[in-house]
Amino acid sequence: MDLIVSDHVANGSFKSLKENVELVESPDYALFLRNVDLKNNLNGERRYVTESSYSFLKKSHLDGHEVIISNVADVGSVHRVPKTGIPMVAGNNVIFLKADNGYLTDYLYVYFNSRLGQHDIATITSGSAQQKFNKTDFRNLEIPILSDEVIKNEITPLLHYIDNSKNEISYLTKLRNALLPKLMSGKITVTD
Repeated sequence: MDLIVSDHVANGSFKSLKENVELVESPDYALFLRNVDLKNNLNGERRYVTESSYSFLKKSHLDGHEVIISNVADVGSVHRVPKTGIPMVAGNNVIFLKADNGYLTDYLYVYFNSRLGQHDIATITSGSAQQKFNKTDFRNLEIPILSDEVIKNEITPLLHYIDNSKNEISYLTKLRNALLPKLMSGKITVTD
């Protein structure tokens, strides 16, 4: 199985990133996905990159369902990239895990959210002023892997249920936000 462990800086030196990546605050070509965005369920202020920046950042493209782990400051914060329908790239201070086998990615999300996975991350974390770990140490972790059958029958259905629930909650929140002002203004009346 091929597993990619990568990050924003896999695309080049800090100098080349600064020269070739334009971050913008208003919606643009691709979402620059940061740990804070995932913690806020993509609500709040987001950052974007231009189309040319997206092309430059080819080693950190995200499609959805990759595992994102914060490797600086909020070390060990684990998220699953949502399917958004728009291009995305990994932001700074996170690593991402992408596998050809989606079942493996599902398992790694659950594993690194578990006590065992958090312990593994803690063993490679260093720094007193600012906690961090690097990709090389992360790649050297020995992770126990379950069979595809167990993952396919136990973990993946649970994650799909969670995804569907999140989508439904998001839809209902948007509907409430659209209808509540109308209800409060008296433009909609509620009847039995």
